[in-house]
Amino acid sequence: MDRRGQLRTRFVIRFDTEAKNSLTTLRGAELLSGQYRYGVYRITSHFLTATFLYLLLAVAALALMASGQASITDTKLPVKGLFLPTITVDDLVMRFTEIMMTIPVIFLILAILAIFEKDVFITMGVIGLTSWMGTTRFVRAEILSLREQDFVQAARALGAGGARIMFRELLPNAIAPVLVAATLKVATAVLMESYISYLGYGIQPPLASWGNMLNNAQSYFGSAPWVAIFPGVMITLAVTSFNFLGDGLRDAFDPRHVTARR
Repeated sequence: MDRRGQLRTRFVIRFDTEAKNSLTTLRGAELLSGQYRYGVYRITSHFLTATFLYLLLAVAALALMASGQASITDTKLPVKGLFLPTITVDDLVMRFTEIMMTIPVIFLILAILAIFEKDVFITMGVIGLTSWMGTTRFVRAEILSLREQDFVQAARALGAGGARIMFRELLPNAIAPVLVAATLKVATAVLMESYISYLGYGIQPPLASWGNMLNNAQSYFGSAPWVAIFPGVMITLAVTSFNFLGDGLRDAFDPRHVTARR
């Protein structure tokens, strides 16, 4: 076989789709026998490798969409509350935010997912709609700080209305901290999705999730620990990577933070 053929067979993963869960059929001494040892290796290396490569993209997309949805809500609520004509709008928004913060998020998510069908989009929407409260308070504080700056006072002195100040002056200057907060939300979304899928309320088989893979691996901690180790390592790497990305964005958008840290 030529070099191209060797390269292609090295990276193309072939396995029986009907036997993707055959690891669950192995019990006791069968796992230690030579007959099944290769089978366990084949399943855990080939199938799990393909699954991890898919999940690295799928979980990132899920978390990004959920945190993006939450960040849109984060930005709209405090900005509208601070610049609509009546002062009670801001009070209503913040009181509602504080009420939502008193509700344990994990119990709220589990209650919603217990009612609706458990699929990727429902999971994404629930995580996004229940993770906006903390960032809303952060964005509100950022807007309160920005609206006292000289450029906002100058725009107001020139006769600019609330809508113009909101969209031309405040939002462009608030984008950077919102992006940083959204990136850090991705790590939280990854952990939350893995947790609820581990409990059986998130993404359901045959769709794969690091959480439901950990759930399925509970029976093999003693005999096949790598089945649980790999998803845990991938969750840790994903969360750490997004946290580092958030720190990098913060340093890029706020050079004063880097100078102060040095």
